Amino acid sequence: MLYPRETKATGAMSGNWFESNVFLVFDLETTGVDVTSDRPVSYALMAMASGDCVLESYSIVDPGTEVPGDAAAIHGITTEKARNFGVGLEPALGAITDALLRATREGWYVVGMNVGFDLTIVNSRCHEAYGVGLSELGFSAPVLDALVLDRHYDRFRSGKRTLERLAEVYGVRAGNYHDALEDCRVTYRVLEAIVEKYPEITEIDKSKVTETLGAFHRDWLESYRQWATQRGREVEEFGGWPISVP
Repeated sequence: MLYPRETKATGAMSGNWFESNVFLVFDLETTGVDVTSDRPVSYALMAMASGDCVLESYSIVDPGTEVPGDAAAIHGITTEKARNFGVGLEPALGAITDALLRATREGWYVVGMNVGFDLTIVNSRCHEAYGVGLSELGFSAPVLDALVLDRHYDRFRSGKRTLERLAEVYGVRAGNYHDALEDCRVTYRVLEAIVEKYPEITEIDKSKVTETLGAFHRDWLESYRQWATQRGREVEEFGGWPISVP
């Protein structure tokens, strides 16, 4: 469930694309990076309208499994913390899917940083819990990804493409990374800065946004595959964006 939040104006660009749309920013912290088997240990959902956070939801999640030490070292959520303070995986999954389906009904954009990872994790857990994926449940909201856009519009910039690095590149102040709620806030501000720098993004028809970013992602993936092959590295094959399947 998304909860109302009273906010003050934050200085978002006025009279533009960000004034006329609602953006549901979504982030997970997880037990690992395997989209087929790993599980959330926290989630955050933040609805942004006219630059303000108007609705938000956050929770630690008990994944029902051990949280590996290397994952806990990144986000700070240990097995003990998840068990003592987390909601169960099933109600967490219900809250996330409810929000994503609301975004579909309301015509909101769904936004994230490498959001294909988060959506694919949720999709895998939906198959596990309900026997169907997000698409079968009715999810079809337009999806924007700060990482995909940055890779496409600034493709020749060297260096990492982490959220921390993108915040530096686009001049966004940030607090504690790998806190799902803070990562949502930073992701939205990074997206805002990317769109300000590359206003042609706003010309992408809303009904074609997911399709267009999917093409951007495939272009990057092919380029990365060629780079990896030249270095004798294998690239795991996944199909689709923003929801991938092995």
